[in-house]
Amino acid sequence: MRTVVAGILEREGPGGVRQVLVGARSSPAWAAGQWEFPGGKVEDGETVAEALIREWREELGTEVEAGEEVYRRELDTPIGAFTLVALRVRLLSDEPRPLEHRALAWVAPADLTRLRLLTSNVAIAEALNRGP
Repeated sequence: MRTVVAGILEREGPGGVRQVLVGARSSPAWAAGQWEFPGGKVEDGETVAEALIREWREELGTEVEAGEEVYRRELDTPIGAFTLVALRVRLLSDEPRPLEHRALAWVAPADLTRLRLLTSNVAIAEALNRGP
């Protein structure tokens, strides 16, 4: 089964409110405009941490360190079955840039449900609302 990894980058926003980074997808057509936690597919021979670091470099032009796992679930979707893993990330270099996304946004976890999230990312948002 293929594995997809998502990164959870957090910061303290205005008024001390915790925020997480999300990106609006550019493609494929069925997902364009939907929001996600940035990441991508784990390639053969990669760990989930290695894949996440590579994906953030390619898609966001930044270096990160992969941290603790905050979510893992096997999903069976219309586009196939896969395991979705979300890891916290720590920024090591420049601020992320939308190299492959339409836009990036910092959003309080409580406000994530107001976005049109990819269906697979809704449960990650719910998990972030349950914990620090």
